[in-house]
Amino acid sequence: MRLFLTNIGQFLLSQENNFLVAIHNRVGEVPFLLLSFVTAIILGLRIIPYSTDLMTNSAAGLTEKFLGEKQRTLVINSTTNLPELFLMFISLGLGKLGGVATPLGSNLANIYLMFIIAPIIVMAKWLLLARISKIKKFIKLLKQEKKLVIWHLILSLTMLTFSSLSCWFMTGITPLITFPETNLIGTNCFLIIGGFICLMGVVIYFFFETKLKRKRPEIFEDLENEDFDASWIKFFLGTAGVILACYVLNLFFMAFTQLYEPLLKSFFGAAIFTYLHYFVGSFISSLPETTVAVENYERLAAPELNTALASASVSNMSNLAIAFIGSMIGSLFILWGWVLEL
Repeated sequence: MRLFLTNIGQFLLSQENNFLVAIHNRVGEVPFLLLSFVTAIILGLRIIPYSTDLMTNSAAGLTEKFLGEKQRTLVINSTTNLPELFLMFISLGLGKLGGVATPLGSNLANIYLMFIIAPIIVMAKWLLLARISKIKKFIKLLKQEKKLVIWHLILSLTMLTFSSLSCWFMTGITPLITFPETNLIGTNCFLIIGGFICLMGVVIYFFFETKLKRKRPEIFEDLENEDFDASWIKFFLGTAGVILACYVLNLFFMAFTQLYEPLLKSFFGAAIFTYLHYFVGSFISSLPETTVAVENYERLAAPELNTALASASVSNMSNLAIAFIGSMIGSLFILWGWVLEL
């Protein structure tokens, strides 16, 4: 089994089989960078958001059908984290733990995207359309729900704290501060500790969310459901689209790690692949949550505002759960004798 997984990983994602390196060697530097930029835009703004939206709407409809309305907010914001999950899984298939940096880095990306960028997008859109009354109504709603906004912000920052600490234990890096000299993972001990730090964050989130649901059940029950489609076919199609996009992104990260190692090493140290996941992978994979946040901000109602804000808090909790899974899988790989790199 171990040999089979090793061969599959090497065939799909090894540097030697990365066709993007061959494309770079054939077309040259500038065309390859242009190709990379265009691909990132297409994946980040089209394929991943569309596939994730298809998957999320189907999951929300299926959840309402089988589990009830109260679980929809959790499911909506959790399924938007599947790009982070698949980016990490594909990375682990390569024998690189660096993919775990995507869910951990997304906890930072979610905060500035959901609490700053998404509201700016909404108000800029209304400003361009001269809908000043909607801007005023939006600001009024934020003031009325100030406690709810603060609740989500505090929980999001709390999840970020757990993810930052876990990132140090699991990968040995603290982004923007520490640059490791080696890209080898040497022990299971710190990997497991980092995973359980993530698990602690998940437990803490559910404790406080349960209290919020008891205090304000209406913001979890009154969501508009006209767009939710309980379709297994659409769910699997959306999932397949996300997996394909994540595979391509990992190929680009591998190619950049190989082609631009001297330059990137001066910024990131030995853990180039990890940092690409932490900054680039996390940003691209967080765009679906941004779409969810923008759409719900625009509805100008408390339940939808809760869903928009949960695009940060719930997603940050989900990212911790994903990183926990990654730490456990990584630990098993090490026990099987794999040498994991960042």
